[in-house]
Amino acid sequence: MIISFEGPTFFAQADEDQFFRWIGSLPECQTIRGIGTTVHLTLSSPVQSETVRQLLVIFRRWHVHIAPLLFLRSPETDEFVLWDTALGGASTTEP
Repeated sequence: MIISFEGPTFFAQADEDQFFRWIGSLPECQTIRGIGTTVHLTLSSPVQSETVRQLLVIFRRWHVHIAPLLFLRSPETDEFVLWDTALGGASTTEP
């Protein structure tokens, strides 16, 4: 499957390197390629719920719209808070 999205703005080469390294480390990542400002990510199927979680974190951290990931929302991933909350508003601990 291919997920295409508008890439983030990078503020340093290390920032860009980390973004692509993180996505490239996902078990289902087959290829990731930037063409202009669009990024094309090819994933093998099925996509594990932990990979969906990681993609949500990456997209939220770099302020990328999550709309291209919505087809990955399923009963197994629906409880992930980052579907509906920006990274700054999410909490992993109870008050």
